[in-house]
Amino acid sequence: MFGMLKSGFAPFWLLLLAGAICLVAGRVAFALFQYRRRLHERDTQLDAAINSSGHGFCMFGPDGRVLLWNETLLQIYMVPIGQSVRGCDYVELLRIFRGAGNMISDVRHLAEMRGAIARREYSDLTIEMLDGRFINIVHRPMADGGWIATHQDVTDRKQAEARFSYLALHDVVTGLPNRAAFNHRIDEGTKLAQVDNTSFAVIRLGVDRFKEINDVFGQSAGDAVLAKLAEKLRETCHWGYLARAGGDEFSIVSPPVRAIDEIYDQLSGIFDNEFHIDGQDIRVSCTAGISTYPRDGSDVETLIANADIALWRAKAEARGTALLFESAMDQQLREKRALHRDLAVALKNGEFEIYFQPQATTQREIVGFETLLRWHHPVRGMVSPGVFIPLAEETGLIGAIDEWVLRSACKEAASWPNPLAIAVNFSPLDFRRLDVPKLILSALLESGLAPARLEIEITEGVLIDDFDAAISMLRRIKNLGVRVAMDDFGTGYSSLSYLLAFPFDKIKIDQTFIAKLDSRADSAVVVEAIVSLSHTLKLPVIAEGVETEGQLAFLSRCGCDEVQGYLIGRPQPIGHYRDVMNGVAFKAGQAALAG
Repeated sequence: MFGMLKSGFAPFWLLLLAGAICLVAGRVAFALFQYRRRLHERDTQLDAAINSSGHGFCMFGPDGRVLLWNETLLQIYMVPIGQSVRGCDYVELLRIFRGAGNMISDVRHLAEMRGAIARREYSDLTIEMLDGRFINIVHRPMADGGWIATHQDVTDRKQAEARFSYLALHDVVTGLPNRAAFNHRIDEGTKLAQVDNTSFAVIRLGVDRFKEINDVFGQSAGDAVLAKLAEKLRETCHWGYLARAGGDEFSIVSPPVRAIDEIYDQLSGIFDNEFHIDGQDIRVSCTAGISTYPRDGSDVETLIANADIALWRAKAEARGTALLFESAMDQQLREKRALHRDLAVALKNGEFEIYFQPQATTQREIVGFETLLRWHHPVRGMVSPGVFIPLAEETGLIGAIDEWVLRSACKEAASWPNPLAIAVNFSPLDFRRLDVPKLILSALLESGLAPARLEIEITEGVLIDDFDAAISMLRRIKNLGVRVAMDDFGTGYSSLSYLLAFPFDKIKIDQTFIAKLDSRADSAVVVEAIVSLSHTLKLPVIAEGVETEGQLAFLSRCGCDEVQGYLIGRPQPIGHYRDVMNGVAFKAGQAALAG
């Protein structure tokens, strides 16, 4: 029995021994696997550090001393190439860097790096050197207790970031804070004023007719004007926070409890300016609108909107001044904006109509018509040209409207059996933004109207801004065989000199002189002088605004060639003058009755 047990016990122990050997072998194999994995991880980190372009690296062993490094590391810190740093600890390595002239501007970064190393944590810090450079340092702990540090000079990137941050809050042309910075300042101001129970002003200042400065002198001159004005604002309104909101507008936030009268006095110094730019003296006028906290608003949007409304009102009625916001202004602006929206679709919706006013000799024989635009608003009814024409010019819609009038007038006149003349007005803005001679040629070819029947009426505003370009365009128009008349003669500054500069076909005496013929002797003298001058220059002259028999008699006596006004005929749709178009004998008195 004992022998059997003994003979069966030996294989059992052999099995236990074999199992132990396998267990030990497995543990050894696993340990080898872990070691190889750590070596692979270390090699991967090392390869990443070595192969990273533009990065300096150094590897520290578990004892905290340098094992490996590359030359880029020495180049970043201006350490002579070839100098060995093997065996240096972290402090000794920094000492070598300092010896090469590298000092950290904020020593707190050193404490942060040392703390991360001691805690064996990943860290990513960008430190600023005293020489103005920025170095990004990344520490990556390794499994064996050492770590790898990568160093990169990121000065260009930091400077670019700083530049982007600056541009995000500043205007490039003037160097002033921009709209975003300005809005933030108002927001801060309202919070402080609410706590302190104080008030402050928001000022919006615009350059008058800035687009004309750009059109005449060029955009670079326009930018120079803005920069010069910004300098003057810094000097004059140094008490406020200045910003350029965009376009031709500047913004100012006053300090708390700044008196409005004092603000008016300060602003008056910048309303009228003359800047010498690129050899030219450019006259620059400004207008301002003011809102105050809390009277005119308690938040950023409302304060700015109300200052803008005051600015709009000042530009419309009192350029070169500052106006304080009033609640009534808001309703007026709303109406204007609504009218603007309606005007933008009026042409498309067929709401415009051309009225025709006859022009006649002083013997009342009708010789032509002037085209006058009327707007039949679907809700407001008839809108005065004195309201919508300036709005069309302000919003840039005038070009498309004037083109429609020209084409429609030419087409209508070409259908008349009686070949009467037709006069069409052009805005000065058309001569800056359109190729008017090309447009006229297109309208003539399209309608078949004889060029000699078409007369273009302009005011001296066409010639003021860019005289040479305007004269060139007018000569091209005359070369088409079209006549050119100067409208509103006598009301401008340089009408006489323009008569010598360009061979006009007719001049038109402004109705303000005609209206006073019966009441003021000096008006009669002026009209006689204009007629006499016109005859000397061999220029026909037409007087507009003739409403009485006495005015007509006076004009006939002094030799005026043609007349126009309610006495002759009111502006009407062309159907009112059907007999005139058909060549039926039709005197001006009949036209007036028809009107």
